[in-house]
Amino acid sequence: MAAPATPLEPLPPAVPKPFGLLACKPEYGVRVCAGNGTTERVPSFDGVPLDSDVTLPARGRGPFPLIVMLHGLAGSKVDFEYPDNAGPVNNVSFARDGWAVLNYTARGFGKSCGTAASRRGAPRCARGWLHLADQRYEIRDTQYLAGLLVDEGLVKPSIAVTGISYGGGQTLELAMLKNRERLTNGRLVPWVSPKYHVPMSIGAAYAEWGWDDLVTALDPNGALSTASYSKPSVDLAPAGVEKQSWDDLLYAATSLYYLSPPGVDPTADLTTWHHAIDAGEPYSSVAERYLRQLEEYHSAIGIPMPAGGPAPLVMQNGWTDTLFPVSEALHWSSRYGADHVNPPLLQIFDDVGHGWAQGKRADIALQQREAVTFLDDVMLKHARPPTGVIAIGTTCPGSAPSSPILRASSWHALLASGSMVTATGGSHAQVVTSGGGSRSVAADLNPAYHSPYCDPLPAATEPGTAHYTVVRPRSSPLVLVGPLTVRATLRVKGSYPELVARLWDVNPATHRRQLVEAGDYRPPVNQAAGTSTSSVATTVATFELEPNLWTLAPGHLLVLELVGSTAPWFRASNGRFSITVTRLTASVATR
Repeated sequence: MAAPATPLEPLPPAVPKPFGLLACKPEYGVRVCAGNGTTERVPSFDGVPLDSDVTLPARGRGPFPLIVMLHGLAGSKVDFEYPDNAGPVNNVSFARDGWAVLNYTARGFGKSCGTAASRRGAPRCARGWLHLADQRYEIRDTQYLAGLLVDEGLVKPSIAVTGISYGGGQTLELAMLKNRERLTNGRLVPWVSPKYHVPMSIGAAYAEWGWDDLVTALDPNGALSTASYSKPSVDLAPAGVEKQSWDDLLYAATSLYYLSPPGVDPTADLTTWHHAIDAGEPYSSVAERYLRQLEEYHSAIGIPMPAGGPAPLVMQNGWTDTLFPVSEALHWSSRYGADHVNPPLLQIFDDVGHGWAQGKRADIALQQREAVTFLDDVMLKHARPPTGVIAIGTTCPGSAPSSPILRASSWHALLASGSMVTATGGSHAQVVTSGGGSRSVAADLNPAYHSPYCDPLPAATEPGTAHYTVVRPRSSPLVLVGPLTVRATLRVKGSYPELVARLWDVNPATHRRQLVEAGDYRPPVNQAAGTSTSSVATTVATFELEPNLWTLAPGHLLVLELVGSTAPWFRASNGRFSITVTRLTASVATR
């Protein structure tokens, strides 16, 4: 992020020296205390040196309210630094409002042991590889650095945290830990500052593009329901369908930095884990252990609920984010009712996030305004912040303003304010095959490498697929909100079946179709290692597509398509199968 060419007026010399290392100087109307990435790195709890910066208000010795800003995968401390035209979420804007701000590069990236140059002459970098947002390492790093600043008397012990993507997932883990930390042996203990043992906690959090469960995000099996709470074990039984293009892209990004050598560290063996998942069915014991680790130590879902619930939280996820979609946020909030907690929670759902998300400026500006207001209310004004759900509709083309903008007290209230549309396939059987579908359509839908969302495709019927009309042409627009829920009887023949569902907005006048929602389902039958191509089993399936807020134009059709593969987005099965679909119903909420 480029710094402005002209800083604001000079300020008096700064007195504090964060971490006993960082000299502060006046810039941009605040005090910037920047580490040099070599001799001024801050040793973490295990000695791994972390490249860190602190930004302080123009005057005062503290203690200030602290916000920690966590970067995305393969990013660095500078990602949230310096004011620009992207909005108020940066170190300078927060410091001007009275906050102390901590920006640091996560272990294993950049100058926090992530490059060969940063490890040279630094013996504590020898095991400074990344642990993929592990609560025992990356999350504890954040807690430890904040604790050092508390011990110096520079910041208050109730802190705020924000992050995006990789940092967003860590933000959710911190909010769920709240006033606890996880030791390297896995044990949860009260979170206290390192020297004076001051009790600490997360006072408020703002997570962008984050995940609740890395298993459902990277290897979903379709068992997740947004209507009710489901236990983490449900997401592993059976193991799901790998989002292969995303997994490959994320592994390629991390491999540019410092990964544990294969077989050396069982807590961070990303290379071995990646190859085990990428090999597909039948999943090995290594792959199964990896998936369990993702839930237990790398996801908020694996953390027991704290007393009183998580920290007050703003949670933003994108309808069109194919990596960490809205269902991750709904998975999170469903625990509140199940555990009978009600801390402040504001959820923002819009067209912002990883590919396909369009990230329109107005949507980003709205969510940032809401989030900063929330953080200020909780941390600076000590007032109850606005809560509920803000839902901003997805629109095409990309130049069109997002609409409608809906507000409700909760997700269930948002859905309950409308009605349902339900379609049925009757008893007419349709067959989906593992070899069916169009390779060119699948390539066009690969979100990791083909990002434009508003990219209508030909409305031709693909071989080996099933089709159902959910909504026929109408004379007025119809607003769809939430996930399409599919219920059907599946007769499976063959091994390692998978089913990908795609919901299309079809324009009969142009014979083009726009994808609205998608999702996958792993039938819990014929998944055993010894299953043959002649094995037959029947199951009754209920699964959801990823939610959206979409307006169906007058004269358009809403069509559900079931296909046996959409590789390379969802990995193609190693097996061969056919699925006969009967008694199908599909329903979605409307406004």
